[in-house]
Amino acid sequence: MTLNAYRLNKGWSYGQLAQRLGTKHAQMARRWCLPQNHKNYLIPSNRGETKYMSRILELTRGEVQPNDFYIQRDNQ
Repeated sequence: MTLNAYRLNKGWSYGQLAQRLGTKHAQMARRWCLPQNHKNYLIPSNRGETKYMSRILELTRGEVQPNDFYIQRDNQ
């Protein structure tokens, strides 16, 4: 499942998602939710650390996996 699909299922705004993940800016969460082919798409990281990816795994209880940021699926 993509992070955006998870966010939409919960009815959260980008700001709400960002707050739950501990990032200061909703823009970061939005960029993690963009389609992979979008020029502003980002894969969650913190200067090479796995901080945000770990938080996403914890928040989503494994529904969003690291592979979901790398493998493009038809239902994005």
